[in-house]
Amino acid sequence: MGTLRSRLTLLLATVLCVSTGLSLVAYLTGSREQNRLETAFEEELSFLAALPAQRARLRDIDLDADSYLLTREGDWLLRRERAIAGYRQRHAELGARLRRDNQVREWALVDRAFDEYISEQDAFLARARRGGLTRAETLKLTLAKDKVDALVGRVSRMGALSYQHLDEQRRAARRATLATFALLLLIGVLGAVAVAVAVSRIIVTPLQRLRDQAAGWALGRPWPHESAAPGEIAELQSAMRAMSIKLNEQFEHERQTSLLKSQLVSGVSHEFNNALAVIHAAHVLLKESERSDAAAPWHDMLSANIRALSGMATNLLNLGRLESGKFHVETSRVELGPLLTDALERLSILGRRKRLAMTLELAPDLPPVSADPDAVALVIANLLTNAFKYTHDGGAVALGAARRADGHVEVFVRDTGIGVAPEERENIFDGYYRTERGKREAKGFGVGLALSRMILEAHGAALELDSAVGRGSRFYFSLQPYAEAAPAAEKKELEA
Repeated sequence: MGTLRSRLTLLLATVLCVSTGLSLVAYLTGSREQNRLETAFEEELSFLAALPAQRARLRDIDLDADSYLLTREGDWLLRRERAIAGYRQRHAELGARLRRDNQVREWALVDRAFDEYISEQDAFLARARRGGLTRAETLKLTLAKDKVDALVGRVSRMGALSYQHLDEQRRAARRATLATFALLLLIGVLGAVAVAVAVSRIIVTPLQRLRDQAAGWALGRPWPHESAAPGEIAELQSAMRAMSIKLNEQFEHERQTSLLKSQLVSGVSHEFNNALAVIHAAHVLLKESERSDAAAPWHDMLSANIRALSGMATNLLNLGRLESGKFHVETSRVELGPLLTDALERLSILGRRKRLAMTLELAPDLPPVSADPDAVALVIANLLTNAFKYTHDGGAVALGAARRADGHVEVFVRDTGIGVAPEERENIFDGYYRTERGKREAKGFGVGLALSRMILEAHGAALELDSAVGRGSRFYFSLQPYAEAAPAAEKKELEA
């Protein structure tokens, strides 16, 4: 199998009898463009291959900082400094390879974002060394991944720019090939047709085949079988295959890291629930021994906060189970009236603390629905708890259900709280995300809505929202009537 250059040389030799000069010009033009294409592909692919390692270094820096916060061992700070130095050195090396203005600008923005991230991290590490961080603050900092995720996303966007430049190079090569064809047309119709067919078979077809392979590839899958191709294309195929292996290794590493995070969250929340159970039992004994009217408000406050903390821990535990695939729903015949009434009665203490007007709005003759009663009760408890937390004193919260025109039963929680901005509506359904106003109003981990949405998706339902900032929110979902559902006791597994 010869190289592209040798094939083109042989082709041009066959038309030298017609016009040696024009054939030589055509050959030199094609050779120069091909070399430029090879150089551009090698540079872009080398840059792309280095990006996963940079993302890994960012994750290592974040992990080292978290490890120091959790253990206070100085070795983690030394590892972090080495990781930062390695990242900066590699960042400078990669930046020196960039030629296009948009890549240089974006790479500079990545560098600036990294400096801001490290400065912020240095600040809270300094506080940790001085003993200025509480355990709760430490846990919150180790769980907060939005900054490093945003930084990793910026690095990943550089890969998108590189892919765009690769495509531009491919189009440039095709334009150069067409220009070569135009020159060869001067030699003659027969010579031009011969050159067009040969160049198309030697260059364009392998590139298109390679492009189709790249388009059909996905993370976690092996690179498609490599077909026979000229030397340079074969080398390019090998380089892209090597790149796919590295990307798959990084993908697997990040998947394992995510699994470890889920296991850690589940373990911490489980132990947290055990401690709360002891506190609750002690409070019950204390309440029985101290029944004075003066102590009653304090007992109510303790009960409300124990319930709130228990709800947070339960949400974290269930979210961990969802992500590990160990949480499932079993549908059965459910009467919504008693379920909603019980939920409001159990959580009303949270509303009474803030003097909220609480109403239950149940339409008459509600049909039974097909659902997992415990899972749906958890969803309602999450929505009610959020409504109580983010509604100011003296506001109103309503829980209700009504039959829709399509026969499904809609369950809703409505409040007069702080509301949600349009640009934040999608983000609040992602795990561990909270709005800035929400952080100021109440404490939490931001997992309740993500957990509720996953549970409802297992029921074939969607959690929806109508809201306006400062005017309250209305969360709602619909369930299928039991008579129209598939056989009872149907079991649906939730996958992470």
